[in-house]
Amino acid sequence: MTKLLKTIPTFQVQQIGDTRALNLTLTPKNSIALLFLSFFMQETHELAHTSVGRMVCGCWGKRNFNVWNLCGECWAENPLAILATYAGPAYSFLMIWSGFILLSERFSARIRSIGFALIVSSMPFSRILTPIFGGGDEVYAFNSTWDNHTLSWIAAIVITFSLTIPPCVRLWNTIGSRRRIWWFLGLILVPFLMTGLVVFGGLQTLLLGNGVLTDYWAMGSPMLITVWLMVCVGVCLILGRSLTTLLQPLA
Repeated sequence: MTKLLKTIPTFQVQQIGDTRALNLTLTPKNSIALLFLSFFMQETHELAHTSVGRMVCGCWGKRNFNVWNLCGECWAENPLAILATYAGPAYSFLMIWSGFILLSERFSARIRSIGFALIVSSMPFSRILTPIFGGGDEVYAFNSTWDNHTLSWIAAIVITFSLTIPPCVRLWNTIGSRRRIWWFLGLILVPFLMTGLVVFGGLQTLLLGNGVLTDYWAMGSPMLITVWLMVCVGVCLILGRSLTTLLQPLA
């Protein structure tokens, strides 16, 4: 597989004169690693929900790839159950802002590459999109607390935009290409779209929806989800080091 990947062309972005920018270099290895890191981030976002639910409720709730629940009557009986809803976006924003910090100019290109990967793979577009349409974890959590959907919608939009725009601006400034807009849109949209296609379209609808590995196993998840998580971890372990090559010093 390594020999095959080496035969695929490498894309290096032509830079403009911006001292904050680095050469964005996409290779087969780091592109695949970045995609599977995005899959891993989506899965661990859901695990953040259910893990906090396990701590609060004392048992695992059942879930699939994009819908989770708490066990028993925990929603009705435990006022801390709402923490499970906040846990997912809190985890994603923690990853995005960890990337923001690591993407700072004071770090080396290799460390900035990791920060770059963390922002992209955490799919900030997804965090923005769902509140705009009145849904998502943030709107649901606020509405559960305030019982006012309009206020919850406004608060969710303000908070998600406040937490996603600075990292996205830093991501933008790092891509110093004359075609920066296209690279930026691709990096923001492709992981989001591929997650929808592969995870929700393929694994959720085609496989899990047709009874493939549906028996519940670890952490309240069907076996297919656990196998998928292991695949994502395996690919990230094998190719993850290549993520440090995403950004290269200017010549």
